Amino acid sequence: MVKKCLVFFLFMALLCGAFLNPAIAGKKDDNFRFGFAREVDSLDNIHVSQVEAGMLTRVLYDTLLYTDPKTGKVSGLLATSWKWIDENTVEFDLRKGVRFHNGEEFDADDVVATVGYVTDFKNKFRAQRSRFGWIKKAEKLDKYKVRLQSKRPFPIAEEIMSWHLIMWPNEYTAKHGHIIHATKPVGTGPYKLAEAEKGKKVVLKANKDYFDGPKPNAKIGTITARFIPEIQTQVAEMLAGGLDFIQNIPEDSAKNLSLNPNIEVAHGVTPRISLLSLDVMGRSGDTPLKHLKVRQAISHAINRESIVKNLVGGISRSINAHCHPAQFLCPEDEDVTTYPYDPAKAKRLLAEAGYAGGFSITLLSWAGDPTLRAVGEAIQEDLRAIGVRVKFETYPLPTWAKMLRGGKSNMSLLSFGGGSYDVHLALPRFFLGQASAYVDDKQVDDWLKQASNTRDNEVRRELYDKLYKRVTDQAYTVPLYANSYNFVFSKEVDFKPSRFTNMTFIGISWK
Repeated sequence: MVKKCLVFFLFMALLCGAFLNPAIAGKKDDNFRFGFAREVDSLDNIHVSQVEAGMLTRVLYDTLLYTDPKTGKVSGLLATSWKWIDENTVEFDLRKGVRFHNGEEFDADDVVATVGYVTDFKNKFRAQRSRFGWIKKAEKLDKYKVRLQSKRPFPIAEEIMSWHLIMWPNEYTAKHGHIIHATKPVGTGPYKLAEAEKGKKVVLKANKDYFDGPKPNAKIGTITARFIPEIQTQVAEMLAGGLDFIQNIPEDSAKNLSLNPNIEVAHGVTPRISLLSLDVMGRSGDTPLKHLKVRQAISHAINRESIVKNLVGGISRSINAHCHPAQFLCPEDEDVTTYPYDPAKAKRLLAEAGYAGGFSITLLSWAGDPTLRAVGEAIQEDLRAIGVRVKFETYPLPTWAKMLRGGKSNMSLLSFGGGSYDVHLALPRFFLGQASAYVDDKQVDDWLKQASNTRDNEVRRELYDKLYKRVTDQAYTVPLYANSYNFVFSKEVDFKPSRFTNMTFIGISWK
């Protein structure tokens, strides 16, 4: 208690000091200072799947297509137009006059080379098969025309080509190897890499030669992304004027910062959801989770609404299906089995399953997210109320991920992004025999495979409706809530959260 009081008074002292001494805005030297909570392992998001790497990638590189983060509209970027010849073939007319940051001209050779790199499984990129495994090949038709062929109809092909299939310069990449982009990226985007100091910062400079297309030109001269893992330090830096923007901080810190007249707080929607992974198939041992009524009891025992209101905040909301409600083809609540908070019913279900006296079980999670820790503790208390004794353990991200993939998890609390406007990526890693799957249901696997092999959205809707009904009937996972992002920024920053994505440096500007 004494420690908490000291932290509170220190925070209030910083807050009051900031009232008396207005924040030193980056607008004065046209340098937008951003706080990253995690060190970026790679400066492009083909080699890693970090949110932070994605933010850098979207301004360092371009893709053939562009999805407007505010409207969701898809338009041509490095391609001026495209046409589907059949379900497996699409042709692109490429933009002329575009140059990479090193001076190389962009043309069809770069597209063919890039596709060759990302589809060669010897290269072993993160999420390579889910993102690029559907691509068969790209072929040059002339200098500014390319044909891309898929191995099968792929439902989110255009989305992947908008967000993930970034273009590399073929000569630079051939000379240095594709891994060069992890540390010395060369793209065609509105910003260029100026400096990268591992574990400390990344500095980007505006690309004054950027072409006129749907992606906005750089409106700020310099972006400096600093790695600051401690939230308290981020908050202190924000109050002192050392940062212009931080994100994804706990709700209580965001509320306190909103009291400062020099600071604004906004909430944004992200495709990320939080859920409980349950060991249905007994990979971690002979646990009671193999029994349907036990899983149903756990689902009824967790007070999702209280968790959302008191711990997550922002514009987060409780969910009943294993997907974000804003994602395309995510079912409505009335179309799935729901488990409203009902501890009495949860106890009855446990007794019917033969566990009237409860049982003991372990819950794992990542130690680096304070919100997840608080949610895990709340779940621990909710389950204790029905007789389920939970040992809650948190680990560094690599350790926890290894335990999850290695079959060591009774239950895991995790946030899962899927990274898509579409539900296509929301379920597979929890089924289909993948390393993080703790469910073995041949019917679900079959529906997933069918939905993954067609671009007919009516067929996909029918399949997903059946699939989500079965997954919720069987309580294979416990969906908890759709996450929201807390964005905290200087009053001099012109920022409005986009429709359905994390913060992006695209279009960021001063007021």
